[in-house]
Amino acid sequence: MVSAPPPSPTNRPPASLAPMARLADQIRSPEFLTGLGQALEAYFPGISHVVFHFAARGRPTVLAHNLSADLERRVLAPYVERMYLLDPCYRHWQAERHGGLASLDELAPSGFRHSDYYATYYRDLGLYDEASAFFPLDDGDCLSLSFGFYRRNHTSQAELLATLDYLFPLLEALIRQFWLASSLHLPTPDESPSLLHSFGQEVLSERERQVAWLILRGHTGPEIATELGITPGTVKNHRKRLYAKLNIGSQAELFRQFMLFQHRPPIFDQGRARSDGGT
Repeated sequence: MVSAPPPSPTNRPPASLAPMARLADQIRSPEFLTGLGQALEAYFPGISHVVFHFAARGRPTVLAHNLSADLERRVLAPYVERMYLLDPCYRHWQAERHGGLASLDELAPSGFRHSDYYATYYRDLGLYDEASAFFPLDDGDCLSLSFGFYRRNHTSQAELLATLDYLFPLLEALIRQFWLASSLHLPTPDESPSLLHSFGQEVLSERERQVAWLILRGHTGPEIATELGITPGTVKNHRKRLYAKLNIGSQAELFRQFMLFQHRPPIFDQGRARSDGGT
């Protein structure tokens, strides 16, 4: 890995790397995304952030955020439903597919702030500006950190980008290793049957597990309907029931449930641990 570049006006080391050290300890833990959010809060207090999974196909998934319940409803719900299609950050990733940092003005077309999208989505929400970090994963996927600025404060944005630029190589390595070690690095179709039949088997029907699996892989409702030969309305019903059975309310929570399931020790290891404990 290339060593970190020297400090500069656009590359500023933080006061401490302790939040990164704590995050490194969580690479193989389902709490990594929570730890990532805590690290972002430590470095950028008071600034809104969202952690997205941008799939090569399908809608973005919200993995973590620090938005209020009101902003979650007004910002994230419409975004993952349809607004992402017009988002300069999402469109940039789909077009370029390489990692890095960028502000909204670097990614958006010159007339963006006069567009209907800006007027109806950004301005009405009080979102003045945005900065994004893109961390490439596999097969065209990306983990994106989005920072929202809900008041005019150029200094805080410049400082954020300078610090994030310094931390980027370390964050990139940690996120990459987490992805490879976690259940978000979803198995290939050949590996899926055993997981499909074991995840949620205590409470979900076979069809609900199929729907859950396709949701985890980033398929949209219409795509799931086509894949399973059912109607979109039936997909919605299955989604509603499986969410209720798992006591969750969002796709991000489904990811978390699956991560926790994937990180459970194998039965053999549990038995060996009990055996070792009794010697």
